[in-house]
Amino acid sequence: MKEKSLSPAESLDLINQMIDRARKRYTDSSFYLLLWGWLVIIAAGLHYFFAVEQVIDEPQMAWSVMFAGAIISVVHSLRKGKRSKVSNYTDKIYGWLWLGLGFAMIIVIINGQYINYQIIPAILMLAGVGTFVSGAMVNFRFLQFGAVCLWIMSIYAFQLNEIDQLPIMAIGIAIGYLLPGYVMKYQFKRSRGL
Repeated sequence: MKEKSLSPAESLDLINQMIDRARKRYTDSSFYLLLWGWLVIIAAGLHYFFAVEQVIDEPQMAWSVMFAGAIISVVHSLRKGKRSKVSNYTDKIYGWLWLGLGFAMIIVIINGQYINYQIIPAILMLAGVGTFVSGAMVNFRFLQFGAVCLWIMSIYAFQLNEIDQLPIMAIGIAIGYLLPGYVMKYQFKRSRGL
């Protein structure tokens, strides 16, 4: 089979398309990091407030905001899939990684009683794995730094009681998700001249 030579203009166009796809991937990653980061911080903050101030009998109900995140993520992912004409292997692995980690987190939550309710440190540890691998996949070292912060917060949270783990989770997610998410978003806007 004969390979077709590309003209300089076609080569430049192909390179620009690849760069645009890479930029889009960064933006899409920042969407999920910011969405889940803010939802976790809000839920952890509400849970902590409800528990300390004894506002309601079931302070863990604050985590029901996570259902909104699941719906928003699915809708965003479906819309993104319809707009994207090409899905590469990295995109698929990225999606499967986070879906698998999501199921692992649900299993940890459901079985909290068997791990002495050390749910938050385990979630931080799993989030660190996903964040670290995602950072490696998109070659974004700041995301991997965020993962290390999540692991450090996980180690610290294991030493605290359930309620005192909540602010640690919020801090870990702020550093591990929000900070890299906003940096990604800023870099994308700056690269596009926005």
